[in-house]
Amino acid sequence: MSLAKRLNTYILLIALVVFVSIAAVFVGYSIDREEEHVKQHVTNLAGNIVDKLEHRLEDVENRVREGVSGIVYSLDKPDEMMQLVEKVVQSDPNIYGGCIAFRPGFFAESGKDSLFMAYVHRQGEGQFVHKLLGSKDYDYTVMSWFSEPAKNGKAVWSEPYFDEGGGNQLMATFSLPLNDAQGNFCAVLTADILLKDIVTAVEKIKPVEESYSFIVSQQGTFLAHPDSTLLLRKNIAARASDLDNEKLKEMGEDMLKQNEGSMRLDLNGKDVLAIYAPIPRTKWSICSICPYRYMMKELDTAVLTVILISFIGLLALILSIRYILIWAAKPLEKLTEAAQIIAAGNLNDRLPKMHGGDEMQALHHAFTKMQISLKQQMRQLEETTRAKERIESELHIAKRIQMSLVPRSFSPFTECEALDLYAMLKPAKEVGGDFYDFFLRDGKLFFAIGDVSGKGVPASLFMAVTRTLFRIMAGHVESPMKIVKGLNLATSKDNEACMFVTMFVGVLDIETGQMTFCNAGHNPPVIMSEGKKAEFVTEVGNLPVGIMEDFDYQEETMTLPRGTAMLLYTDGLTEAENIDKSLYGDSHLLDEATELADQSAKSCIECLHQSVKNFVGEAEQSDDLTMLCFRVKK
Repeated sequence: MSLAKRLNTYILLIALVVFVSIAAVFVGYSIDREEEHVKQHVTNLAGNIVDKLEHRLEDVENRVREGVSGIVYSLDKPDEMMQLVEKVVQSDPNIYGGCIAFRPGFFAESGKDSLFMAYVHRQGEGQFVHKLLGSKDYDYTVMSWFSEPAKNGKAVWSEPYFDEGGGNQLMATFSLPLNDAQGNFCAVLTADILLKDIVTAVEKIKPVEESYSFIVSQQGTFLAHPDSTLLLRKNIAARASDLDNEKLKEMGEDMLKQNEGSMRLDLNGKDVLAIYAPIPRTKWSICSICPYRYMMKELDTAVLTVILISFIGLLALILSIRYILIWAAKPLEKLTEAAQIIAAGNLNDRLPKMHGGDEMQALHHAFTKMQISLKQQMRQLEETTRAKERIESELHIAKRIQMSLVPRSFSPFTECEALDLYAMLKPAKEVGGDFYDFFLRDGKLFFAIGDVSGKGVPASLFMAVTRTLFRIMAGHVESPMKIVKGLNLATSKDNEACMFVTMFVGVLDIETGQMTFCNAGHNPPVIMSEGKKAEFVTEVGNLPVGIMEDFDYQEETMTLPRGTAMLLYTDGLTEAENIDKSLYGDSHLLDEATELADQSAKSCIECLHQSVKNFVGEAEQSDDLTMLCFRVKK
């Protein structure tokens, strides 16, 4: 297939994707906007109803609280209670009825019954019915509107209920506890509102065609719903269970938590959007159910228009692009032939001339510059390759020299067959700054491990100097402290690079097991005894070597029993990182060391090395790793 045809095909596909994407974005955006518009509209409607209900409920609460003073001053006059309650009911047309219910036996001395409740409710315009309640048939003390405030001492709104024997209506009650002059609970003052007034307000919320709204109580019971069979008989959880609808159950749980939100769900086979909000004062929740197809009804015409315009535009684009590409592709054919010759290795081939001052001529100039640049780069590449090979060869030689500086021959030792010792050094780069050293003199094991700051060639040079100095000084000095002091003095002078080395230097008397050591800022060694938990050796803190010329180093002494192993290591072990940047860590080291306490020094080092490799996985080695392990056999 020619370039023109391929470009035509590609551009067509891209244009098709672009047009489809634009249409999809438009439709998606429009759907989101329409959905958001409906949500906002429903939220505003529900908010207005909630505000009105909250205002109405607040007025009811205020009327009850205003009536408290008159009742408190007349607690010793039970015959006046009915008139005082009537004043509370008269004070707000939203109050259907109210009562003052006293705790049992409050008026016992005045000859009244143990239960005494004065109740007043409306009956017609300006007419009120008075009832004196409180008996076995109407034991108000077990009713929630009395028992909850009596127990908690707080004002509450009750769950809706049918007040049989009282107002004989579906209602909700606001209850306010009262205290006598001594501060003891004495009565509950209430105000009732009718549930039918709330239902009437909710029926007005119809955001779109075939939508409806409902209210659930703080227990999830339906208080208002188009299906009257659900009122006060079913809660939203039971309704969700009947319909086997997990989303409705989830929404109901969110509503009972007094949350505000929206959810798209399938309800009775219809795709609907539910928007819900709490009524804080009563802890009820209101929800509007909107059929999704009616919400999106206005988008149908717009979607068809977008599809038609997209089809016409795509057709015009195909014809235009085809003509333009055929005309524009001819100079490319000549340039392609010349580029193939250059690509074959003939960098001196002449490129065809281009005219017109357009992108094709610019491309010709670019190919010309590329041809010249390729010639230069080929020469530079040859020089760089030779230089790289020379550096790699020198680094390889440096690595062999560095590795030859540390002992490579381990136990068994002819001087002391009881000594089991093994060490390992793995630089992170070709050369590194870690080192270890050991030798036997006068029945004693002189040993050291160190970690130079930094990596690469500078660290390796500092390591070589430090190791050489150690070997010289330890050859005639037996005190680790004096050895470290000598090393510190030698490396601190003229240390313009400000390099330093952490070191652990020790001298072990193989016969007695007494070990003297000096830790210059290095990782604490690990003691491994068979049958015991491995542990770190605690020591006095000293500065690393090379930082302060006159630092006063301290040494310590301990006894290393026969059969007990000591492990020395650099931070390349405990600070080894995996791909998640997690560290191998001290606790991991102690766990592994405990398991390896009965192994030989070589086996211990190799197993720890394998453990680190398994932990690190595919991550690159981040630091030099050095380990030295020894024990005097039993």
